[in-house]
Amino acid sequence: MNKKYFQLTIFSLVVIAFGTSLLSNSSGPGGDRTGAPGSSGNCSSCHGGTANNGGDLVITAVDASSAKVVTSFEAGKKYTIGIKMGGTSLRKGFNATVLDVSNKFVGSVSNVSAGATSYTSGTRTIVGHNTPGLGVWYFDWTAPTTGLTDVTVHASGVVSNSNNNDNGDQVIKSSLTLTAATSSNKSLSVNNLNIYPNPAQVSINLTQKLKSIVVFSANGDVVFQGREVEKIDIRNWASGLYFVQGFMESNQPYKGQFIKQ
Repeated sequence: MNKKYFQLTIFSLVVIAFGTSLLSNSSGPGGDRTGAPGSSGNCSSCHGGTANNGGDLVITAVDASSAKVVTSFEAGKKYTIGIKMGGTSLRKGFNATVLDVSNKFVGSVSNVSAGATSYTSGTRTIVGHNTPGLGVWYFDWTAPTTGLTDVTVHASGVVSNSNNNDNGDQVIKSSLTLTAATSSNKSLSVNNLNIYPNPAQVSINLTQKLKSIVVFSANGDVVFQGREVEKIDIRNWASGLYFVQGFMESNQPYKGQFIKQ
């Protein structure tokens, strides 16, 4: 074989392999990069993790039946887990899983949002991006029916600087622990105020009227204020997590949150 042709062939193969490695993370890293105990680390295994691209990572859990944001769970119930990443980049990615106190995956995953997928890595179910996104993903997690312990949603994410290599990206790790509900806290007061639907796309409704209300973005900016409110049009709002504060007709203070898809 001609030496020059051989060198050109080797160079071409290296370029193809290098290009493939760059593209592989855009369709998801594969494996377990959630940053959870027993994982293969977090996204910094491949991406430079020292940059600050203005990112953050917020995990929320919403009871699928009541549309209420929760910090605990009940056996056999379905919850929507929201992963929201901040930052100005249009190319973000993540890996997440749900583990019990022994760091074993529990429950089941379904209804993964667009731009993400679920797969098995070892004995764990992992949810991760399969295409770079704006930083908002969801999936349903159904709790196990027996052997309940507290569970933790572990997530690791990347806010890319979009320079087509793995340097200069911001890597973020976060977690959310949900306590296993006991019989004493399974019942809800009829006076509870809920926000629904949650997540929402067009509007949110309140099960009780608030005589005053203020809604904040995840960055702390006031996006809405009103009085005697039961419904808010959010169709033109940016996707992400929002916090609600207000007072009921009884002057009882209220705090809640919801996710805009």
